[in-house]
Amino acid sequence: MLRRAPELASGVGERLGALGRLPELAYALAAIVAVTALYVVAYSQASAFPAASSLVGHGIGIVGFILMLMTATLYSLRKLRKDARWGSTSAWLKLHMVTGLVGPYMVLLHTAMRFNGLAGLAMLLTVIVVVSGLIGRYIYTRVPRAVEGLEAVAGGAGLDERRSRLMKRRKALATWHTFHVPLTWALFAAAFIHVVAALYYATLQR
Repeated sequence: MLRRAPELASGVGERLGALGRLPELAYALAAIVAVTALYVVAYSQASAFPAASSLVGHGIGIVGFILMLMTATLYSLRKLRKDARWGSTSAWLKLHMVTGLVGPYMVLLHTAMRFNGLAGLAMLLTVIVVVSGLIGRYIYTRVPRAVEGLEAVAGGAGLDERRSRLMKRRKALATWHTFHVPLTWALFAAAFIHVVAALYYATLQR
């Protein structure tokens, strides 16, 4: 029984660690549920998906696009400012995850489930970027912040093996980054062209 105590403690620690990562997903889910409820009201009144060019469609699209811009910029800016006091990096990462899930969902609703032309390409890129972001978040949580932390955990035993794992995970994170960033900018390029085209046809072509 005593031998199992460390194993039980380790298992509890892992579960608590998992719970500690839940809030960002919980906030995103709560926001998605709230947006869905409002969208259902608009759907019931129109008896159809609100068109992308309607007031509801435009509103959801604009807010979703702003959230996606926040996702692409705020966390990166916070990482550049090591001496900043406006929130910890981990807190900004959680905000990055929330906006990175809610924004694309609102853009999906903006499409009214029509994926033709450039809008379809932008939506496809959005899905790829979101999935890529979730993968990157998982890799990030598997990488210790410093080798010193490995020494504290390993207590000198198996340190070389742990360092090898750390290097592999950091390499995986770097590889992921080289794919995720270009995909993100490709997405925003497509979205920007879509926005300009929508404004052009909605105003100048009237």
